[in-house]
Amino acid sequence: MSWREFIEMPETARPELAGLSPAERVVAAYLLCGLTNKEIAAVLGKSVATVKNQVAACLAKIGVTSRSRLIALLR
Repeated sequence: MSWREFIEMPETARPELAGLSPAERVVAAYLLCGLTNKEIAAVLGKSVATVKNQVAACLAKIGVTSRSRLIALLR
């Protein structure tokens, strides 16, 4: 699945995505592609701190404690 397909996926198809904002879904999609916070920030034109906060929000909303667990869950 491409990152675009992931972003556009309906929440009914993946209930764990229901609580994520559109910006958090984009960040999660890039995490699935294996990008670091710094790389995601560069691609999106955001600060690394903003991306770090959005990753933390994704972890909290999905209910996992690590980036690797988040990626495993979303694959």
